[in-house]
Amino acid sequence: MIENQNKTLKNNRKKSIEDKNTSDTLAIWPKIVEYTGISEYEAKAYLSLLSLGSSGARKLSLHCNIPRTKIYITLKKLKECGLVEEIPGVPKAFSPTPPGCALSEALEMAKNKALDFSSIMETLSETHELVEEHRVIQRKFLFYLYEEDKIIGKCQDMLKQSEKTVYIRTTVDGLSLLFKLAPTLNKLQEKGVEILIRSPLNPGTNAFAREMAYLFDVKQVDVATHILFINSDNKRFLLATLNGRMDETSIKSAIFSDDVELTSLISLLLIE
Repeated sequence: MIENQNKTLKNNRKKSIEDKNTSDTLAIWPKIVEYTGISEYEAKAYLSLLSLGSSGARKLSLHCNIPRTKIYITLKKLKECGLVEEIPGVPKAFSPTPPGCALSEALEMAKNKALDFSSIMETLSETHELVEEHRVIQRKFLFYLYEEDKIIGKCQDMLKQSEKTVYIRTTVDGLSLLFKLAPTLNKLQEKGVEILIRSPLNPGTNAFAREMAYLFDVKQVDVATHILFINSDNKRFLLATLNGRMDETSIKSAIFSDDVELTSLISLLLIE
């Protein structure tokens, strides 16, 4: 009795696995349609035969949910395509041609299409780059930032990329924000990056400016508006507007770009 129960459990487990495999196989019918060009019914019938091994038309119809009025036409088309072989007998049975043989042509066509499309994309990219080089009006990318934490974070990220020179221009209220960037600036200076700071404060008469001058290249310049401008290696820049309050300086918003040409144009206005 126990032996019969074990046998039953084993058979049920085997059937469950087979049902799952069949379901998984049938689920890919849209891809077979896409890659081979056969119809939905033809794809489902072929995949069902792969799961069953061989089958009569009636059983196959139930297995893949194809109407009985359509199953014979479907099998006929599959035979013509070389995807199905007919097994003589009463009633007739059908078996699938191995995928490696039956779908090899479709696979080769798909590979050729992919290679051809890749070549087309390469040609189009080359054409686009050539036109962009000679186009009078070009698109430049500029990013807008509006949260102070994110703006400070972007400043730090940008500074860490610096290799030669960092130029900072800001008003008096903006100098307090440099304390948040001080650790990054110190590390850059240790690496040999030149730090240039320009503000309305005179290092000769102002203690704060004089203290910074011990560490960096600090000079007095006129800054009419409440801004924080940072240029990194003339490759990227950040320009922020400040609220202008000495008691609680904060950043309103900022723009950032790592476009070299755009950086150069903005720097013409803000670097003496």
